[in-house]
Amino acid sequence: MKIGSLLKYSLYLIIMILVTFLMLTVYLYFFSNNQSIEMGYSILIPLCIFITSLLYARSTHERGLIRGVEIWVVYFAVVSLFRLLLNNSTDMSMLMHLIYLPISILGGVIGVNLKK
Repeated sequence: MKIGSLLKYSLYLIIMILVTFLMLTVYLYFFSNNQSIEMGYSILIPLCIFITSLLYARSTHERGLIRGVEIWVVYFAVVSLFRLLLNNSTDMSMLMHLIYLPISILGGVIGVNLKK
Protein backbone atom coordinates (compact mmCIF):
# COMPACT_ATOMS: atom_id res chain seq x y z
CA MET A 1 0.00 0.00 0.00
CA LYS A 2 1.35 3.39 -0.97
CA ILE A 3 -0.01 5.76 1.65
CA GLY A 4 0.95 8.90 -0.28
CA SER A 5 -0.90 7.83 -3.40
CA LEU A 6 -3.87 6.60 -1.40
CA LEU A 7 -4.20 9.93 0.39
CA LYS A 8 -3.82 11.84 -2.86
CA TYR A 9 -6.51 9.88 -4.68
CA SER A 10 -8.75 9.87 -1.61
CA LEU A 11 -8.59 13.65 -1.65
CA TYR A 12 -9.41 13.54 -5.37
CA LEU A 13 -12.44 11.38 -4.58
CA ILE A 14 -13.77 13.73 -1.92
CA ILE A 15 -13.21 16.82 -4.07
CA MET A 16 -14.79 15.14 -7.11
CA ILE A 17 -17.91 14.15 -5.15
CA LEU A 18 -18.28 17.59 -3.58
CA VAL A 19 -17.83 19.46 -6.89
CA THR A 20 -20.27 17.26 -8.79
CA PHE A 21 -22.85 17.51 -6.00
CA LEU A 22 -22.44 21.30 -5.94
CA MET A 23 -22.91 21.57 -9.71
CA LEU A 24 -25.98 19.31 -9.68
CA THR A 25 -27.49 21.15 -6.73
CA VAL A 26 -26.98 24.56 -8.33
CA TYR A 27 -28.48 23.29 -11.57
CA LEU A 28 -31.51 21.84 -9.80
CA TYR A 29 -32.03 24.94 -7.68
CA PHE A 30 -31.82 27.56 -10.43
CA PHE A 31 -32.68 25.89 -13.71
CA SER A 32 -34.81 22.79 -13.29
CA ASN A 33 -38.04 21.73 -11.66
CA ASN A 34 -37.77 18.20 -13.04
CA GLN A 35 -37.78 15.63 -10.25
CA SER A 36 -36.26 12.88 -12.40
CA ILE A 37 -32.92 14.72 -12.49
CA GLU A 38 -32.61 14.16 -8.74
CA MET A 39 -31.78 10.55 -9.58
CA GLY A 40 -28.40 11.90 -10.67
CA TYR A 41 -27.29 12.00 -7.04
CA SER A 42 -27.43 8.21 -6.85
CA ILE A 43 -25.40 7.90 -10.06
CA LEU A 44 -22.68 10.40 -9.19
CA ILE A 45 -21.19 8.61 -6.20
CA PRO A 46 -20.49 5.28 -7.95
CA LEU A 47 -19.19 7.14 -10.99
CA CYS A 48 -16.76 9.16 -8.86
CA ILE A 49 -15.64 6.04 -6.99
CA PHE A 50 -15.11 4.17 -10.27
CA ILE A 51 -13.05 6.98 -11.82
CA THR A 52 -10.94 7.46 -8.70
CA SER A 53 -10.17 3.76 -8.25
CA LEU A 54 -9.33 3.52 -11.97
CA LEU A 55 -6.87 6.41 -11.69
CA TYR A 56 -5.37 5.12 -8.44
CA ALA A 57 -4.81 1.61 -9.79
CA ARG A 58 -3.45 3.02 -13.04
CA SER A 59 -0.87 5.07 -11.17
CA THR A 60 0.34 2.16 -9.04
CA HIS A 61 0.17 -0.60 -11.74
CA GLU A 62 -0.31 -3.38 -9.22
CA ARG A 63 -3.15 -5.29 -7.55
CA GLY A 64 -6.21 -3.55 -8.96
CA LEU A 65 -8.56 -5.53 -6.74
CA ILE A 66 -6.83 -4.34 -3.58
CA ARG A 67 -6.58 -0.76 -4.87
CA GLY A 68 -10.32 -0.69 -5.53
CA VAL A 69 -11.05 -1.98 -2.03
CA GLU A 70 -8.73 0.64 -0.52
CA ILE A 71 -10.60 3.48 -2.25
CA TRP A 72 -13.95 2.04 -1.12
CA VAL A 73 -12.73 1.72 2.47
CA VAL A 74 -11.64 5.36 2.48
CA TYR A 75 -15.00 6.42 1.03
CA PHE A 76 -16.91 4.36 3.59
CA ALA A 77 -14.79 5.70 6.46
CA VAL A 78 -15.38 9.31 5.37
CA VAL A 79 -19.13 8.77 5.05
CA SER A 80 -19.27 7.04 8.43
CA LEU A 81 -17.24 9.81 10.04
CA PHE A 82 -19.51 12.52 8.62
CA ARG A 83 -22.58 10.68 9.86
CA LEU A 84 -21.03 10.35 13.29
CA LEU A 85 -19.91 13.99 13.49
CA LEU A 86 -23.22 15.37 12.28
CA ASN A 87 -25.18 13.17 14.72
CA ASN A 88 -27.33 11.95 11.87
CA SER A 89 -29.69 9.45 13.45
CA THR A 90 -30.89 7.98 10.15
CA ASP A 91 -29.72 4.52 9.28
CA MET A 92 -26.97 4.18 6.74
CA SER A 93 -27.97 2.12 3.76
CA MET A 94 -25.37 -0.62 4.05
CA LEU A 95 -26.68 -2.38 0.97
CA MET A 96 -26.17 0.71 -1.17
CA HIS A 97 -22.64 1.19 0.13
CA LEU A 98 -21.84 -2.50 -0.41
CA ILE A 99 -23.00 -2.14 -4.02
CA TYR A 100 -20.31 0.52 -4.45
CA LEU A 101 -17.63 -2.03 -3.52
CA PRO A 102 -17.78 -4.07 -6.77
CA ILE A 103 -17.88 -0.83 -8.76
CA SER A 104 -14.69 0.30 -7.04
CA ILE A 105 -13.05 -3.08 -7.58
CA LEU A 106 -13.99 -3.02 -11.25
CA GLY A 107 -12.42 0.42 -11.61
CA GLY A 108 -9.25 -0.84 -9.97
CA VAL A 109 -9.00 -3.92 -12.17
CA ILE A 110 -9.59 -1.89 -15.33
CA GLY A 111 -7.10 0.74 -14.17
CA VAL A 112 -4.30 -1.79 -13.71
CA ASN A 113 -4.90 -3.25 -17.16
CA LEU A 114 -4.92 0.08 -19.01
CA LYS A 115 -1.79 0.99 -20.90
CA LYS A 116 -0.24 4.42 -20.63
